[in-house]
Amino acid sequence: MRRLMIWNGGSGKAVAFQRLLDHDRICDSTQLYELTRDGDLKARIAKAVEDGCEVVLAAGGDGTVNAVVNALMHIETARRPRLAILPLGTANDFAATLTLPDDAGRALELSYTNQFLPMDVVKIHAHNFQRYFANIAAGGNSVRVSEELTDDMKTRWGAFCYLRGGLPVLADLQTFHINAQCDSEQFSAIDCWAILVANGKTNAGRIAVAPKAAPNDGLLDVIIIRDGTILDIVDIVSQALLGSYLECEQVIYRQVRRLLLHSEPSMRFTIDGEVIEEEPVEFEVVPGAISMFVGDAFWAAQAHQESLSVTR
Repeated sequence: MRRLMIWNGGSGKAVAFQRLLDHDRICDSTQLYELTRDGDLKARIAKAVEDGCEVVLAAGGDGTVNAVVNALMHIETARRPRLAILPLGTANDFAATLTLPDDAGRALELSYTNQFLPMDVVKIHAHNFQRYFANIAAGGNSVRVSEELTDDMKTRWGAFCYLRGGLPVLADLQTFHINAQCDSEQFSAIDCWAILVANGKTNAGRIAVAPKAAPNDGLLDVIIIRDGTILDIVDIVSQALLGSYLECEQVIYRQVRRLLLHSEPSMRFTIDGEVIEEEPVEFEVVPGAISMFVGDAFWAAQAHQESLSVTR
């Protein structure tokens, strides 16, 4: 079976990647491609598919997964390879949603099984571009948290760097005035601090910002955080750490197939670690777009759900 491994030399675990290359499963049928700013990942994957590639391995963090997902979505559905994520980033949030092992070697072993399922991705339309993502788009003040992070902070704090980077932002939150259409439901003139559009469960260092999300349910989890007082900030942050903040009065939560959005001032988003300057105006789920390898817990839960459906 021909394979293509995409790796990010700037990921948080370069030493672990070198160990991965010594794994018994890495052989001549696995080609390597380093992710760089100047490289053409879309063309490289297209060439691999022409040569018979059946599995693409994303060895890196959520940013690497984001790049690979966008390249795969340019391959026609019938020929699109399966995706195996080998978690080598700082937080590896989407890998956590798929319940993949934190050890990249064990995740590699999974990619030689039949333990894969069709997963949704999210298509974004903006004024100047169209992109896809697998995990979460975080807009508003969330972008400012990402911009506070430095490489040193990521190295020193690990996944907790997102909480550390958020402290300066909490003291000076910006308010956005939005109109949002969640499928047929309209929200007008809402003042908010942030919007999350989720396919996966966790973001910003495995904080469960969308605990009810499932990447294979054909739905987006949309979370709108209204503005408020300093006490509201404390409540939302504390409840977020406990995984129950969707119950806060300041939070609007919906599961939909499509979100239309307009914001004043214009709201930027981080999409799986990448900051985009253009304002997204539409988010739409693409059900079952890419088959991905999953961990034992995800596979067991899926099998259990299917057995319940049969008995009913």
